[in-house]
Amino acid sequence: MSVLQKQRGFWFIVIVLALVGLSAFINARVKPNLGLDIAGGIRMTIRANMSTLTDEQRQNWPQLSQTLIGILERRAQQALGVLESSVYQKGEDRFIVELPGFTSEEAARQVISTSARLEYYWARTVATDRSPNRAYVQERGPNDEPRFRRATAAPNEYLEPGTPEYERMLRSWQLITTGDTLMSAEAQASVTGEGYDLHLRFNAEGARALDDLARRTMNMHENIAAVLDGKVISIAYIKDGVRFTDGNVVLEGRFTVEQAKRLAELLNAGALPVDLVEENVSRVSPTIGEGAKDQIIFAGLISFVVTAAFLLVYYVFPGLTALIALLAYISFAYATFKLLGVTFSLAAIAGFILSIGMAVDANILIFERLKEELRNKRTLLTAIDLGFRRAFPSILDSNACTIITTIVLMNIGTGSVRGFATTLMIGVLISLFTAITVTRSLLLFFVHSGIGREVSWYGLNRGWFGERLEASAEERPLAIVQKMGRYFLISGLMIFPGLIFMAMGGIRPNVEFLGGIESGVVLKEGVDATSAAVNRRLEAAGIEGSNSRIAAGPNGKTIAYITIPIEEKNQELAQLVSSVKADGTPKTPEEANNDLFTARRKIVEAAGGDPTLKTRTDEAGKTQIIGIVGEESFSSTGPAVRAETIRGAIWGVTISSLLIVIYLAMRFGFALGGFVIGLRFGMSAVIALVHDVLVVVGLAAITGYFYNWEISQLSITAILTVIGFSVHDSIVIFDRIRENLRRPLPGETFDNLVDRSITQSFARSINTSAIVVVTLAILVFLGSSTPDLKHFNAAMLVGILSGTYSSIFNAAPILVLWERIVSKRKGVGATIMHDTRLRGDQRDEEEDEGALGDTRYSPVKRRR
Repeated sequence: MSVLQKQRGFWFIVIVLALVGLSAFINARVKPNLGLDIAGGIRMTIRANMSTLTDEQRQNWPQLSQTLIGILERRAQQALGVLESSVYQKGEDRFIVELPGFTSEEAARQVISTSARLEYYWARTVATDRSPNRAYVQERGPNDEPRFRRATAAPNEYLEPGTPEYERMLRSWQLITTGDTLMSAEAQASVTGEGYDLHLRFNAEGARALDDLARRTMNMHENIAAVLDGKVISIAYIKDGVRFTDGNVVLEGRFTVEQAKRLAELLNAGALPVDLVEENVSRVSPTIGEGAKDQIIFAGLISFVVTAAFLLVYYVFPGLTALIALLAYISFAYATFKLLGVTFSLAAIAGFILSIGMAVDANILIFERLKEELRNKRTLLTAIDLGFRRAFPSILDSNACTIITTIVLMNIGTGSVRGFATTLMIGVLISLFTAITVTRSLLLFFVHSGIGREVSWYGLNRGWFGERLEASAEERPLAIVQKMGRYFLISGLMIFPGLIFMAMGGIRPNVEFLGGIESGVVLKEGVDATSAAVNRRLEAAGIEGSNSRIAAGPNGKTIAYITIPIEEKNQELAQLVSSVKADGTPKTPEEANNDLFTARRKIVEAAGGDPTLKTRTDEAGKTQIIGIVGEESFSSTGPAVRAETIRGAIWGVTISSLLIVIYLAMRFGFALGGFVIGLRFGMSAVIALVHDVLVVVGLAAITGYFYNWEISQLSITAILTVIGFSVHDSIVIFDRIRENLRRPLPGETFDNLVDRSITQSFARSINTSAIVVVTLAILVFLGSSTPDLKHFNAAMLVGILSGTYSSIFNAAPILVLWERIVSKRKGVGATIMHDTRLRGDQRDEEEDEGALGDTRYSPVKRRR
C-alpha cells in the first residue's frame, strides 16, 4: 500500500471518529419522540370531504392537502400543546393525527376536526335594547355561552347549534367578514375581570368591512356575532362611538383562560380548506407503554450481547472490527432517527433492533468470503480485498429487496407500521455504510498498523455451521437438486397444518380489518381472566361476536384486549360510537363524547373491569370526562378504514413481490445475458417466498384458533418483512450460481452447478439467518408486551426460519425445474448455462496475489 493510500485510510478513520462523536452529542442532547403505545395518547383518522371542493381545489389537491397537513400540525402543536405530534396523509383523502401524551379526546375533537371558519355577522334579527321586537332573543347560558330562542317560544326552548332553525337564524343575519381577513388572535384578561377575551386584528379589507357596519349603525347598539363553524361563540353590541379603522376587535366571550388560549391558537393556525369527517379515534394509556419500552430495550441489550459474543468467538479479529463498526452503526442510526423526528413506537424499536441483526448479516457474508479466500491460499490483503468485493453484490441485492418492502410498508401502513418501516429502512441504509466502508477501513488500518496480521486470528478453524462442506463442494456437493421432491414434500407438510386451521376459522381479523371496536380492559382482581370467560361475560351483556386476548400488564395486572364487530352486530354500540344520530343529523361534540363514554363503560363493565369515570374540573367549574379507570386503550374503526386496510394489505404483498421480481430480473439479467434470463431467477425467488408467506399465514390461523391472536397491520408488516428476508438468503445462493456460471467445472451440468453453489453458500445462509432468528426469539420471549407485538415477532421468527429453509431447498431447485422446462420447450440453446458459455463469460481471470490497486473500492470492477 502506498503512503498516499495509508494517509487516506488514516484520515477516513479520523472522519469516522468525528462522526461518532457528533452522533454521541446528538444522542445526549436530542430527546426521542415516543410513540402512542409508549407515551400513551390519541390517534385520529379523519377524512377530507372531497364533495365540498370546487373544481379548482380538486385540480390543486396535492398542494391543498399539504396546506391541510400544515394547519393540522399547527393546531396540534399550538392549540393542544403537543410538540411531538405527527400528522401524515394516507391515501388520497385520509389524514392520521397522532397526539402522544394527550388524554382529552373531547379537546382533540374540538381542535382537530373543527374547520375553524370564523365569520363575523351583523345579528340584525336579534333583539336589542333599542329594537326589542325582533324574531330572536339572545340570553346567556350557565357558562356564559350565548343562547338563542325565538321571541315567541317558551323561555327554555333554546335553539341547538346544527339544527335547521339555528341555521335559519344565521342565514337571517348579514355577513360582514370572515377569518380570511384575520391577521392574529391573542387571549387577554378582560378589563371587567370576568374571564378572558380574544383580541383580534384584521387586515385592511376586514377593517373596512367592520368599520363600515359601525359607521352605518352608529349609537344603535346593534349586535356583532362571532360564529365559529356554525356556532355563535360571542355576541356583543357595538358601543357608542366605537369605530374599527385600525382593524382591532375585542371578542367578548367571558372565556376561561384555557378556552381563550385554545381559540386564539386555533384561529392563528388557520381555517381548514376542506371539511373533515372523523372516522376513527383511538386512545392508548401510557401505563403499559413505559414498562413495555423497558422490556423491549432489555431484550435488545440481550440480543446485542449474544451477537457480540458470536462475532468475537466465531470470527475472532474480524469479529472485533465488526463489533466496533456495529457500535458506530448504533450511534449513527439512533442520532439519525432523532434528527429526522422518527417516532419510537414499540414496533419501531423492534425494527431498530432487527436492523442491528441485518447489519451483522453483511459482515457475516464478508467474513465467510474472506475465510474462503484464505483457505484458497490467498495472501491476507488479497483475501480481505476479495472478501469485500465478492460479497458486495449479495449484500447490495438483499438490502435493496428489504428497502423495497419497507418503502411499500411506509405507504400502506399507519402509526407503528410506518415507524417500523422507517427505522428498518434507515437502519439498512446506514448499515451498508458501516458494514462495507467502516469495517473494511478498520480492518485494513489495523493490518497495516501491524495488528491482526496473524491468519490464525481469522477463525479459519471455525466450521460449526457447515463451513467444512465448502471445502468439499466441488467433489461432494450436497444432493439438493437430486432430492428436490423430498424437500418439496417437507415444504408441503409445513404448510398443510396452517391450511387446516384456516379452514376451521383460525384466521381472526382485528378491528382494522373487521371494522368495529377494540378495547383494552384491565380486569379486576378475582374475576375469571381467560379469553373464554371474558367472551361469555360480554355475550351475557348483549355484546355479540367478541374476541378476547389476555396479556400480562404492569404491577401484576391482567389486561383483556377485546375486538367487537359493529357493522352487522351490536347496533346499539354502533350508534353510540357513531358521530351522527339515528336520524342522520350530526351529534354535537358534547353528545358524541357522552355517547362514546357510555359505550366504553358498558364494554369495560361487561368484560370485568372497573367502569368508574375519570374526571377533571376546569377553571370554569365544568366537569370533563377524561377516561375510565378500567380502560387501558380504546379504538373504533369504520367500514371505510377497514376497506382501505384490506386493500392496502393485498396491494402491499402484490407490489412488493412484483418489484422484487423486476429488480432481480434486471440485476441477474444484466449479468447473465438479458432480462428474460434474469426473470427466471426473480420468479424462482418469489415462488419460494410464497411458501414462506403461506407458513406465516398458517401460523396466524393456528395461533388464532388456540390463542385468539388476530391478523393486524403488524401481521402484514411481518409478512412483508419475511418477504425481504426470504429473498435475502435466496440471493446469497443465486449470486454464487451467477459466479459459478462464469467458471463452471469441466463438463459440469446445471444440476451439479446448483448443488455446488448451495453447498458453498450453506454456512453463510445459516449464519446470516441465525443472528436474526436469535434476535427475534429474544424479542418474542422477553420483548413482547402485547398480543399483537408478540404475534408480530413470532410471525417474523417463523417466517425467517421458513425462509432459510426455502432459500436452500426450494428456490434453487425451482430454478433448475424452470431450466428443464425451457430446455424441453425451446432446446438446450435457450438455457442459462448454454447461453452463458456461448457469450464467453468465462473470461474473468483470477486476481494476482496481493494485487489490490484501485479495485479495492469497486466491488463490480473486473480485469479481463
